[in-house]
Amino acid sequence: MTEKSRTTRVALGAVGLLGGLLALVATFLPWLSAETADGGRTSITGWGGITGSSQIAGTNLNDVLNGIGSYRPGLIGLIFGVVAAIAGVVVMVYLPEGRRPHRVTAAVLSLCGLVCLGFGLWRGLAPGDASVFEAGETSAAFGPWLTAIGGAAMLVPAVAIFLGRIDATVPRPVRRGIQPR
Repeated sequence: MTEKSRTTRVALGAVGLLGGLLALVATFLPWLSAETADGGRTSITGWGGITGSSQIAGTNLNDVLNGIGSYRPGLIGLIFGVVAAIAGVVVMVYLPEGRRPHRVTAAVLSLCGLVCLGFGLWRGLAPGDASVFEAGETSAAFGPWLTAIGGAAMLVPAVAIFLGRIDATVPRPVRRGIQPR
């Protein structure tokens, strides 16, 4: 393996790892934002934590819902972000034998990237009501957008691997020509 291909493999793995970490970090950031009655703003994190100028700031929305519902959109980013981060480390560290290494790893990164990108865009464009707000009262905070960015970052190494950017060069076998007897 040449130094250039090793550097490319490590860089692509780092991009996959970064995408997974972005999706993971986004789970703890605000996902919903809404105005309060007194003119302030309140935010709800991907795990239901309420922050801002609300009277119930510092509590968890899931406790307020009291079993009626659940608000944990960050769970998707957590699951697929961790899997993508592991896949990114695998690309950086492990070099399997064969002509086309990391095709399975690229498939895992593709799945995680598409899920995070799609879910982040969906929650960013249609943030929902968290079972407590009226329709149209909420707007998306930066959690879903960061999840979508992380998903796009996961797709970069997957596409590069499928295009063969880290494929090992296999030397052609030396064949002797036709030899007269």
